[in-house]
Amino acid sequence: MIRTPFLSICLLAAPSLQAQTPSLIEAAEYDPAANRWFISNGSSILETSDGGASYAYFGSGLATHGMEVVDGHLFAIGNNVVRAYDLATGDLIGSLSIPGAGFLNGMGSRSGELIISDFSNGKLHRIDITDPANMTTEVLVNATGTTPNGVVIDDANNRAIVVNWGGNAPILDVDLATGEFSIALNTGLGNLDGVDMDDAGQFYVSSWSPARITRYANDFSSSETVVQGAGSGLANPADISYAIETDTLGVANSGNGTPSFHYMGTANAIEQIETEEFARWTTEGLSLSSRTAGTWHIQAFNYAGQLLDTQNIELPNVPTLVPRERLNWDASLQQIWQVTSPSGRITSVRPDQRQQ
Repeated sequence: MIRTPFLSICLLAAPSLQAQTPSLIEAAEYDPAANRWFISNGSSILETSDGGASYAYFGSGLATHGMEVVDGHLFAIGNNVVRAYDLATGDLIGSLSIPGAGFLNGMGSRSGELIISDFSNGKLHRIDITDPANMTTEVLVNATGTTPNGVVIDDANNRAIVVNWGGNAPILDVDLATGEFSIALNTGLGNLDGVDMDDAGQFYVSSWSPARITRYANDFSSSETVVQGAGSGLANPADISYAIETDTLGVANSGNGTPSFHYMGTANAIEQIETEEFARWTTEGLSLSSRTAGTWHIQAFNYAGQLLDTQNIELPNVPTLVPRERLNWDASLQQIWQVTSPSGRITSVRPDQRQQ
């Protein structure tokens, strides 16, 4: 299966998008059904379908910290209350206050349940979400002895992986059947915040000191730095979300109030013919490449010069194959596509003259 980096296409005239700018962000979460990202915004929730070029409010949803998309709902922590929102309508379906909660922060999910960290009390809570309108809770771990932050559920191994705040911050391995836990690794990093995993079972962890994303093997036997340094966009990286469908890691950067998106796929999954900037049709779709990340502007004309469609695509600075179905391409129409790259270069291509 061909994987493509995070991209979203939107019509310029889409009426639902409003001019909003995130601030005080703590959490990012991907919704694969709608190919959009949720970003916490102070206490509200914003959504973006174009890589952060524009945002809209997700109804009146409230989130200050962790969010999870699971079982057709968005679950969000907002000021120590767990709320469930319908993904399609944004309507509030149910809410739950956990007795004695100190500071609910991170959240992991699998179908039917959430695991939530209590940052200040060192607890882990299990939430039954089989009925989002009537959620129930129990304590999974009463005292971790740490300051738990981000959480992800490794369903295949029936465990929760919990990252922690502080120096030489540990990563905990928690058995979901018994609540027993152990230290999987003392990382040597300071202030771990977010954690998520890809479909290969690898874990991605955000840290503040240094500001970077580290990828760990499923058994934590090896690690590598995958995002760091100038130009990465990282600034006090908080909660993170891995979009398996697009091999893209979304990061809520609390230090600059800006989400960043990082493609984690392998180069051989992308048609990579040459390094210079280009736009051309292939048998699979539209192949785009630029050394500059940003917006590709595409206009489709018929042979009479009538404008048929206008679209924007947000892409990173790596060669990307865009499938035809993502471009609203009608094969029955004779079309000429005018493609403007992020650097301003204009190329005209014809779908009926595809290259092999």
